[in-house]
Amino acid sequence: MTRVWIGVVALTAVLAAGCSDRGPTAQSTSASSSAPPPASSTSDANYSPGQHDVSFAVNGATRTAVLVVPSDVSHPAPLVFAFHGHGGNGANFDRKIDIDGLWPDAIVIYPDGLPGHSGITDPDGSQPGWQVAPGQEGDRDLAFYDTMLATLRAKLPVDNDRIYVMGHSNGSAFTSLLLSQRGDAIAATANISSQPGALLLAIDPVRSMFMSMGMTDPLVPFAQQVKSIPLVQQKLGIDPTSAAVDGYLTTAHGAGNIELDTYVHPAGHEVPAEVPALIVKFFQRHTLSGG
Repeated sequence: MTRVWIGVVALTAVLAAGCSDRGPTAQSTSASSSAPPPASSTSDANYSPGQHDVSFAVNGATRTAVLVVPSDVSHPAPLVFAFHGHGGNGANFDRKIDIDGLWPDAIVIYPDGLPGHSGITDPDGSQPGWQVAPGQEGDRDLAFYDTMLATLRAKLPVDNDRIYVMGHSNGSAFTSLLLSQRGDAIAATANISSQPGALLLAIDPVRSMFMSMGMTDPLVPFAQQVKSIPLVQQKLGIDPTSAAVDGYLTTAHGAGNIELDTYVHPAGHEVPAEVPALIVKFFQRHTLSGG
């Protein structure tokens, strides 16, 4: 039995790496621990309604993102962080998934990764990407998230009960890391083409999750991704008798409005056209205080 468990842990660690050949290592930091204060923050935008290119000073580096502010900022608004895959950027990810168009009342930010993290198709790490484990790249991306969140809270009416994180591929792996390390502020997450692994799940808070995986994915094989489903079901306390199937989507529930959505489709690594709208509807059903 010991050998079987070790095999499961090793496999799910690979899943958490997404489009990266370096998975997470064990980490004692709990999900409810307080994040360190952001180093510093600047921006070249006034955070008025509309789309802005924004920049942040994080530990001596300039980090950038596309920020979309809703037309009505007179009341608290949900906040969605959307992280692109390895080799991508925030502007292209915005055009691809259009979360702000699907949810006009939300504040949506599409951050840009940095070179330095090696990926499956980029072993030299020359293209933009995200850390996938605590301590990698000096925790530069955890610090970036901390700075973005602190700045957005200071400049906009963020609803702290409705903060969501999603990502594709390597950005999905970073989403899993954020839930384990900064989960005390996150209401729900969505993973596309890379799923949470056992080592991070072990220290995650219980949060509703959306997971999308392609049966012909050539980069993160479906045979690996699908093994995460029973692990997440166990973590979230999902009642298998509650499962409802609608096409490629299976929705199941646990206690306290906890929900697991699994979208298993026949395509590959890209984001299916219908998935962003499903993720928005999923996020809209969940709050930090209400599950």
